[in-house]
Formats: sequence, C-alpha cells, structure tokens
Amino acid sequence: MGDGNTDHQTPSFFWQIADDGWPVLALAGLLTILLTILFVPFGTFALGMLVWLAHILRIPNRRAPASEGVVLAPADGRVSEIAMVKQTHAFDHEATEALRITIHTSLTDAQLQMAPIDGRVTDNFTIPGLFGGYEDMAVARANNERREITLARDDGFSITLVQLGGKTARQLVCRHHVGRFVARGTPLGMVRLSGVVDLLVPADCSPQIAEGQHVLAGETIVARLPLRRRDGLSD
Repeated sequence: MGDGNTDHQTPSFFWQIADDGWPVLALAGLLTILLTILFVPFGTFALGMLVWLAHILRIPNRRAPASEGVVLAPADGRVSEIAMVKQTHAFDHEATEALRITIHTSLTDAQLQMAPIDGRVTDNFTIPGLFGGYEDMAVARANNERREITLARDDGFSITLVQLGGKTARQLVCRHHVGRFVARGTPLGMVRLSGVVDLLVPADCSPQIAEGQHVLAGETIVARLPLRRRDGLSD
C-alpha cells in the first residue's frame, strides 16, 4: 500500500460527516427520535444504527502517497476483479482498450469516494437503469443505473470512474461539475450505500493490487503509469 512516502492530508475529526452523507444521517436521526417516542428499546437500537451510519459516512483521514505517477483507489472496499477490457463511452462508441479495476464497497467500509488522480472533470453524467444485484456483473453493468465520471490531466492522461447502482446502492452522487479541477485524495462522490465502482485506466498502466485485496480510497495505489508517461513527474 503506497511506497512509504506520503503527503499528509488536512486532518479531519473522526466524526466529521461527508456532505453527501448528511441526507442519510438526517433521515436516520429523525427515525431514531420517532422510535424513541414510540418505544424506548426500539429507539436505543436505532441510536446504535445512527452511530454506525455516522462511522461509515464520515470523512476518513487518509494519507495520499507522494508519488505522482500513480492512480489511487477511488473507494474503500475489496477488489473483486482486475481485467483488460474494451472501453466505450456513452457519446463515443469507438472502443479503446483499458484496464478495469472493480471495487466492492461493503456496509462496513467508509462510503466516501475520493479522486484517484489530479484532474479536471470532463464528464459527469448518469445513465438510468435498474437496481439489481451484483451476482452477475455483466448483467449489472448492462442493466443497472450508473454514473460515469471522467478526470483528465493537462497532459491528456485520463481515468473513468463508473458508479454502479444496486439493491442498496440507490443514489449515485458526484456534485463536481464539468470543468472543475479535483485534487487526488479529495472527496469525489458517494454511492449510497454499499455499491460497486469500476475504475478504468489506460491499458498501459500496471496494476499494483490483487483480486481479493482490501483497498482504501485516496491512499492505496492501484495502478502505476508506465515510465514514458511519467516524464516531468516527480516519482
């Protein structure tokens, strides 16, 4: 995980809630109050759930590696698949080869997603669909609702993050508008709750993780750029 050299992010208090997590937490808080009024034991259980939600909806304190020629994990979770695929865009059907890294975020992971690279948002759009399970990922990718977010650097290097809806992942959130610059390791969005993300990077990048590995958003290096792409970058 990383290479030992790290930049310190601005420390955040453990219970600082991510902006995209407040709607869920507010609804849970209201439910806790109502259940407490109706029956105290139910309210006590709901309070425990509220504390758990605050934990997974917090802004985690992470340290981004100092190396510039790397791509960081966009989400907490377990790597379920690493594959070379043909990548197509919704508005450009010409296929290009890409390395796809799939991360499944569970209900025990922090839900906030972070930018894998420094870059400008060039695409951010939702494709409506269903909210089926992830048992068959080919079906989920074809039929489920998804949001595609593309970040591009000034040198032309770009990555695409695809948020996939599911049975519990009903809201795919990224409030950064097209044209906005996002620093790596800073909040990018959220799948509410417990969803899957596909990270698509250029095919000449080399994966730095393995299937089954648990990764941390904004901290774990998942891919490294080839040497020819690192010209002018500190590594």
